[in-house]
Amino acid sequence: MVILDARRHEHLSTGLGDDERLVVSPRRARHMLDCGNTRLYELLKHKELESYVDGRSRKIIVASIHRYIAQRLKEAESTVAFPPITPAVRRGRPAKVRSDERAAP
Repeated sequence: MVILDARRHEHLSTGLGDDERLVVSPRRARHMLDCGNTRLYELLKHKELESYVDGRSRKIIVASIHRYIAQRLKEAESTVAFPPITPAVRRGRPAKVRSDERAAP
């Protein structure tokens, strides 16, 4: 029988989902946006996300993340989402010509 000690894992979760939080850390914001550290701080620099510093800790407002995603989706709808399908171009070495293909006139 395995007994889990809840006190060891209480730092892993606050019991709130990302949708219920008002602010998140940059690490969680990167996870929510599926982007890297550099991209996140570019978004902050260009004022596309709202944040503030609380002591030594930066907090990013979840509503600004949702607004950013909604804006990106709106932009994606106005542009062509899927380019026209073009036949694939073979790259690399030319295909070998088989002997029976050479003999045909």
